[in-house]
Amino acid sequence: MPIVLIQSLFYLGIMAMARLARPGLFKLCYRRADKSMSLIQAVGLKLVAMWFILAAYTIPVFLIPHTIHPLLGWSLYMLGALALASVAVNAFFLPFLPVLVPWLGILGALLVMANPWYQDGVVRALAVFGYAFCCAPLLWASLVKVMACLQISLEKGSLLGKVG
Repeated sequence: MPIVLIQSLFYLGIMAMARLARPGLFKLCYRRADKSMSLIQAVGLKLVAMWFILAAYTIPVFLIPHTIHPLLGWSLYMLGALALASVAVNAFFLPFLPVLVPWLGILGALLVMANPWYQDGVVRALAVFGYAFCCAPLLWASLVKVMACLQISLEKGSLLGKVG
């Protein structure tokens, strides 16, 4: 139980520091870039942003103790994913809601699985599959929105520049 409390405080601290450090962190470290960013740099930056968002949803799985109660474990996972997703939002200046769509999808899948009125496991599995089928277009739309936001930031030159 102390490990869970320490992890919860750690995630809350990450969220607080990411929120407090947003306004001036990158303005101090980077200056405006020239407009001639190569295609490899642009694709690499988009790839890094997507890997960072993916890592925000996978890293908390490996940090949660295996012997924890499922309700505590899933709530700790959701808190950790939210904290790391907020770091991705602040680091790459992304809109919060499209980055949070996978988090909302996972939360919805947990609620669909936790519904106690299913007759058996087959009906439960079909319900989760139907939920995932309905959520897939929303996930795709959020991915397109994040990629468009990254592209606009790259075209403006406001995301990352040369270290100065």
